[in-house]
Amino acid sequence: MAKKIPPTISLPTKKTIGKPRFVKNVIQVASGTVSVYATPRISKALKEIIEDMTFYQGVRLSQILEAIYNQGKKDGANDAFSEIDKKVKEVKKVIPHRNPGQPKKPK
Repeated sequence: MAKKIPPTISLPTKKTIGKPRFVKNVIQVASGTVSVYATPRISKALKEIIEDMTFYQGVRLSQILEAIYNQGKKDGANDAFSEIDKKVKEVKKVIPHRNPGQPKKPK
């Protein structure tokens, strides 16, 4: 009888430790939360703005951030659809299309 060999487990290679490029900032808005990924410099500026904020300024900021977020979603979708349309046009150029009709007569 052959001896059963247990399966080997490959351990993942060690990832180099470094600073993250972007910092995740979670901002509360009226409809929930919005995650804003920004550089550490922008993140620090955002924290400074939020620190000494009155209620009125907070509402205005949340409205602005929500509008920016929604516009970003629209722009992203628009970019995706325009890229798809561009690729479809390229494919149409590659595929030869001839209207149906009588075939050419052999000589």
